[in-house]
Amino acid sequence: MKLNLTYFLLLTVILLTSCNSSKSVRLKDSSDSKKGIQSVLEISKQIETASIVHIDKEQRVITIRCTCPMEHGGYYITHPEFSDKQNSLIKAYDSSYESIFIADILEGTPKITDSISRVSEERSKELDTYYTEATID
Repeated sequence: MKLNLTYFLLLTVILLTSCNSSKSVRLKDSSDSKKGIQSVLEISKQIETASIVHIDKEQRVITIRCTCPMEHGGYYITHPEFSDKQNSLIKAYDSSYESIFIADILEGTPKITDSISRVSEERSKELDTYYTEATID
């Protein structure tokens, strides 16, 4: 019985000291002080004919119907029709079918009734450095 108690206390001490060790693995905090700035985006052009047709919250993808061409790989924001408050940040895929476009949801949660606007060129360059494309070796 004393042997079991000794092992238990030894195991507890090891666990407690390893949790406070300076060599422990720490996860990098992805929050950035610039993130607060992202909620105030300069809108360069609202797309009047664009509307959100479908939102897939699991895959974080939306389907957009737009009669005018959208820039492939371009960044857009969704916002309520009569408001400048941003609901989400999206990036259009490089492929489309006629007037149907697919976009990744990068931030936020879009709503089916939201308007879509293109972000400014300056902000687009900032987002390109923040959201890099994955490469396959």
